[in-house]
Amino acid sequence: AIVWKPNKKELTFTMKLAILATAFAASIGLTSAAPAIVWKSGSSSSSGPSHISDAIDARSLLSSVDGERDSSALAAVVFLVGRDANGSEGLASLVSGGSIPRVQEKYGLANEVHHHVQGVESARTVARDARQSGVGSTVAEVSMEEFQRKLSSIAQTEVEGGVEGKKVSKAEQKRRRAISEADVLVVNVGANEDATKIDSAIVAAIESSSVRNVVLSSIRSIEEVKHARTLAVGDRFTKHKAARSSAGRRLEDEADNENNQNNNNQDQEGVYYVNMTPNIFAGLLFFFLFVFTAYLGLTCMNMIEGQDVYVKKLPVIGREV
Repeated sequence: AIVWKPNKKELTFTMKLAILATAFAASIGLTSAAPAIVWKSGSSSSSGPSHISDAIDARSLLSSVDGERDSSALAAVVFLVGRDANGSEGLASLVSGGSIPRVQEKYGLANEVHHHVQGVESARTVARDARQSGVGSTVAEVSMEEFQRKLSSIAQTEVEGGVEGKKVSKAEQKRRRAISEADVLVVNVGANEDATKIDSAIVAAIESSSVRNVVLSSIRSIEEVKHARTLAVGDRFTKHKAARSSAGRRLEDEADNENNQNNNNQDQEGVYYVNMTPNIFAGLLFFFLFVFTAYLGLTCMNMIEGQDVYVKKLPVIGREV
């Protein structure tokens, strides 16, 4: 029998990896909102990432990263993992399954971990927030293959256009030109793509000197989007009710009753909008009933027929036939 005893260095390194992997899975898999992990070039923290649990929107998150860059570097690369087949966050599924081990190793070098990022609904909305945040001058939505081609072209300082001598269409040339001029890339990562390629692409962006900031996030789950919209409807209803209550003068008793109702209705669960009130619905039913009755009456009156021929001289009595 062969007995292997690990030394202290190997044991310490293994324990560190296990701790980092556990913390990485806990920070992503246990959060109820879309998480975001930020790596900043040249400012790695030796004490680990700073965890931020306050709610923040995507525009504010992208505004907080460093937008200064070189002429040949990317200001930021945002990896956006899509939803899985069940409508849940794809990033949580990748982490819980251990499909991106190299990214888990880089978790300890991250600068910030945001546990609650609002507004991450699609790559289009994130690209819009990136344009409005001012992190870069040009923003482009790309796929994994386009990002890898962009990163390799920066490393080799080549001009994109015709790769490997192949002819491409004008639309493809325009697309590659737009990507080459962009300094902020929103990489749309499908949850069904190869996890090895996803892991390698994220690590390559983190280790590349041409990328100043790397953000790893995920599109919010369907349940989270529904919950956010329900809260938005409740907030809109509360503001509308407050605006109506402050519009005119009220009696003191009515004001006290309304304040009591507001205190009792703090829980907005079950609040929803309807297309019409019962009075409006009853009015519509009466209107259609009246139109139908009037149309039926006029039609019946139109069917009454009288004499068609009139003569001046009446026939002789007994000769009417």
